[in-house]
This record gives sequence, C-alpha cells and structure tokens, in this order.
Amino acid sequence: MPSPSEPEILSKLAAEIVAGTALYQADETFEDVLPTAADLARKLNYRLETVKKKLRVLKDHHLIQSVGMTPKRYRFNRWALKELEPDSPLFELFCDPESPAFIQPDPHHRIYR
Repeated sequence: MPSPSEPEILSKLAAEIVAGTALYQADETFEDVLPTAADLARKLNYRLETVKKKLRVLKDHHLIQSVGMTPKRYRFNRWALKELEPDSPLFELFCDPESPAFIQPDPHHRIYR
C-alpha cells in the first residue's frame, strides 16, 4: 500500500479540524470536540510524528490555532485562507473550487483572490 501524499494528509487533517471547529462553534463550552494530534493520528491511521509535522505546516500558515494546553486541541481559522498566496500549494489545495479538499468560505468571508 503506497504512502499517502503530503496534500492528501494535509487535506484529511484539515477536514477533521474543520469538522471539529464546526461542532465547537455550535457550542463553545465544550473544547473536547476539537481534535488533538493523538486523536487525528488514531482516527486517520497516521503516525503521530507525521501528524505533528503536518499540523506544524498548517499552523505556520495560520490555518489552524491551538486551543488549550493539555491536551492541545486544534481549530480551523477560515480567515487565514484569504491570506494564502495564490501560487502556494495550500491555496491550490484549499481555495480552488475544483480541488477535492476545497474549503467553503463562511458567508461573511471575503471571496478568495
């Protein structure tokens, strides 16, 4: 079985974090609906080191934010999508409507460039 590609891993991680963020926004009193790195590794069947490395990529682009300290949980920052450079691989992955990992912007959100 071939290893998943970086875009595939990033898109699956982002999808899980987006889903957790939607639940969290529906009821902000329960942080435990936001996924931890260990939750993501277990659910997606990836090594924890791989998950942490890819979470760092998403965090470096401000697409995710950590919430809490122990355990650290992650929520998605849709506003950071508008800050991605158009030539960025993450822009192609998350902002191109033709991409399978496209993330629908919020209704209040400005249109992608």
